[in-house]
Amino acid sequence: MPAFLMSILGWIVRSILVKFLIMFALFFVMSELIPVLASMLPQSTNLKELFNLLPDSVWFYLNYFKVPTGITMVLAALLTRFLIRRIPVIG
Repeated sequence: MPAFLMSILGWIVRSILVKFLIMFALFFVMSELIPVLASMLPQSTNLKELFNLLPDSVWFYLNYFKVPTGITMVLAALLTRFLIRRIPVIG
């Protein structure tokens, strides 16, 4: 009976506890790394002023083709891809 219990305990330690510790370490590193990286990004840009320089005819077509929404989606997808590729197990 003790050999049976030792094999079950060994399985629990190898498969459940070790995986939990690895995933918790990955989660903790990612949750602490993202605010540090976000603080290193530039705080202000002149992007709004540059868009204000566009004439109304250009704004009409940009809004018609939903370019601002598309730019937001593309940037969010690129950021997500960048973060996922930095996870050692997945990327």
